[in-house]
Amino acid sequence: MLFENKDVAVIDLTHGGIPLAQHIARQARSVTGIDIYGTVGGDILSGLEKGGIKTADKINTDIDLIVAPVHLNPALMPERGDCTVITHHRAVGELISGTPDGNMGGRIVEITGTLAKTSTATLLADMASRSMSVLSHTTRGVEHWQNGVPTGVHHGLSIAPGSILEALEHTADIKPDLYIFEISLGGTGAAELGIITSLDNEYTIAGGSSTSTRAKMQMVNYAKHGSTLLVNASVGQMDPPNDVNIITFSDTSGNGDVYMNETPTGIRTINCKSLNDKTVRFMPCPGYDTSSYSTAMVCAAAAACILGVGHETIESTLLDFQGVQGRMRQVERAGRKMVDNSNSGMNINSVGHALEYAKNIAKTGNRLVLALGEEAKQVCEGLDPGDVSTFTIEHGSDLDDIILVGERMEGISGNNIHHADSLDHAMEMAESLTKENDIIISCIKCFR
Repeated sequence: MLFENKDVAVIDLTHGGIPLAQHIARQARSVTGIDIYGTVGGDILSGLEKGGIKTADKINTDIDLIVAPVHLNPALMPERGDCTVITHHRAVGELISGTPDGNMGGRIVEITGTLAKTSTATLLADMASRSMSVLSHTTRGVEHWQNGVPTGVHHGLSIAPGSILEALEHTADIKPDLYIFEISLGGTGAAELGIITSLDNEYTIAGGSSTSTRAKMQMVNYAKHGSTLLVNASVGQMDPPNDVNIITFSDTSGNGDVYMNETPTGIRTINCKSLNDKTVRFMPCPGYDTSSYSTAMVCAAAAACILGVGHETIESTLLDFQGVQGRMRQVERAGRKMVDNSNSGMNINSVGHALEYAKNIAKTGNRLVLALGEEAKQVCEGLDPGDVSTFTIEHGSDLDDIILVGERMEGISGNNIHHADSLDHAMEMAESLTKENDIIISCIKCFR
């Protein structure tokens, strides 16, 4: 046991560190929770102290092991001497692997990447739940899936690795056949199947000393012996343990072990012959931007094949799929058509896709109103105001009105630019600026 008979410090109680400290305390000699950002309320810190966990704003005692988030700025890391340092991700993997049956009784899938994580997890849960009980933890919340239908169990958790432990606490009475965990910035090493959806749109972390790509590659570095990695073919060279099986996928014809084509008639085909000698064929439903789901479709289909889900089940799920809330989905709101693209992974590139999709469904005389920005308190990686300003300059003439959301967008102005403080406020403004059959484009970076 990694934590047994050790004095452990858990750094960062804001991003999943509290449940991590609580679980480590069940095994370690002592645990000190370090509120490195000074953001945790006094009542919560008092509760931890009452539970036997010391709290501090810095390490000031002899420590055997430090557990720190991968995104921690090195300038905040205390002097550690010969003390071992591991990531939050690895600590969660050790705790899960240390359960009595090794994996809670069900197989584990972990999904990381910069794009398409939630859509992939949702599609895979839908596919797998047609033949087994599935528990998923994503930005949608914790859901129990049976026969293609999700039941919400708990909401409000982040996808920081420590939140997996909270998700398991809230579902202790559910014994699924399969767990699907969406995780930010890498994997824990507990998965039978680890997935990297994409490494596009790389950004810096840890005070500029590291990158999202380097962090997400923990999925490879921590892969457990005998497991499988399903990785976007664009990722390139990897160096996993010798007995880890790597399968690649792509939404481009001929690239990867599993790949997708689109026929002239609009039918999509996913070539899974390297996995089960099958080809999946389906015609996407209308009502969502299928091009924005290409990565999720091929990745989920490949993962389902690896997990032994039947070819017919994969096909029928894709036939029935109608998009995921907040991810390039066309919905109706107060008689208006709305392109709903407000989610935690939303970036400036997807705003352009949403605008093009809206223009394609617009008819002569329809007004186009864009709500764009961030609910910064909810999202760690925000939307760069410079990118937003550039977008409004380049595309302002395509839109009748632009509603910018968030404090950091308040300095951006223009003839057709308005400001709102939240997604809900922006939607109210958008309704007031439009009439029936007009089009609202919702692109707010937020958790939903």
